Amino acid sequence: MRRFIAFALLITMLAIGPAASFAKSSTPRSAQSPVVRAVLFRADWCANCHILEPILEKAMAQAAGVPVELVVLDFTNPASWDQAIEVALDHNVVQTYNAYAGITGLVVLTAADTGERIDCINRTFSEAAIIHVMQQAVSTVRTVPQGQRDRHSAFCPAGRAPL
Repeated sequence: MRRFIAFALLITMLAIGPAASFAKSSTPRSAQSPVVRAVLFRADWCANCHILEPILEKAMAQAAGVPVELVVLDFTNPASWDQAIEVALDHNVVQTYNAYAGITGLVVLTAADTGERIDCINRTFSEAAIIHVMQQAVSTVRTVPQGQRDRHSAFCPAGRAPL
């Protein structure tokens, strides 16, 4: 039932369009436009998140010059699910939200221009590995044509919707 309500709210928000003002839930980066969005799927009760998040935070701080925007989608409770829908709309990651909503302990790297999935990060990644994958994702967006950027990573779980 919660999925139906979330889906109905998502459809309603799409109908309202950009006229609505949504609160942002992302880590601010430099003034440059992001090339890649790192979409973190998290929840307070998620054990994998407690491992991943501190490592991701350190990696994001060290990779301050990499044009990656962190977008946090929180699935802790029904109210945070509603906020996650708004954040997804605000950051052009609705396709990724639809594919992975409710899965936690995962970061999906998406192209900022098209929203297409590039790669994924989970709790097994070190700080250096996260930085490397983010740099590779930026390089992919800049050099690979749209529609061909998905690296078909083994770290990306199968989503519910085609990416």
